Amino acid sequence: MKRFVFLLLIAPNIVVAQHLFNKDTAKVLYKGYTNSFVCEKGTPLCFDGSVLISSSNIENTYYIQVLDTVSRGNGKINIAKYLTHPDGFIEKVFIDKFSFQITPLPETLLYVGDSGPNSKIDTSNLNIHVGLDVDFPETQFVIKEFTLIANKQALIIKSRKTTAQAISFIKSLPEETRIQIEAVYMDPLKKTRRVYGDFLR
Repeated sequence: MKRFVFLLLIAPNIVVAQHLFNKDTAKVLYKGYTNSFVCEKGTPLCFDGSVLISSSNIENTYYIQVLDTVSRGNGKINIAKYLTHPDGFIEKVFIDKFSFQITPLPETLLYVGDSGPNSKIDTSNLNIHVGLDVDFPETQFVIKEFTLIANKQALIIKSRKTTAQAISFIKSLPEETRIQIEAVYMDPLKKTRRVYGDFLR
């Protein structure tokens, strides 16, 4: 009897560890975002045309993208396991299936330090980065290059970090100068996107 109770206690933890959507147990996928999906047992497959599933270089982790053509608010995923018989025949067995919710991704924003768009820049922190104005989901965006435009001048920086040249450009501008910044960034699948932001020096 004690053994049976013990199994009930640990079972919820096993379920939680088996499927994680963007590091969370809520079955939610974001549109316009490279979602991560942890599946410790089996391989995720989708047959309803709602998502594209790709493998990653992280063990038991897959990337899932909601297709641009999808307008509905949900989809379905099947979990399959491949069994190899003694004669070499490979059989696909479905071991789990569930529905997930599709929701739009919160707006992607460009930041300079802690300053968001249309705000004044703190010149002591000029780290340019891309993120969301929410705590979840976590973003893994990497900037490829960015352009600074101010006073009819444009400076293109092909770096993921704010270089000394970019810092010098910003600090040389008079107070209250409007700066437009355009950044090209990549998601974990190396898909490039663009984001813009206006700031005040």
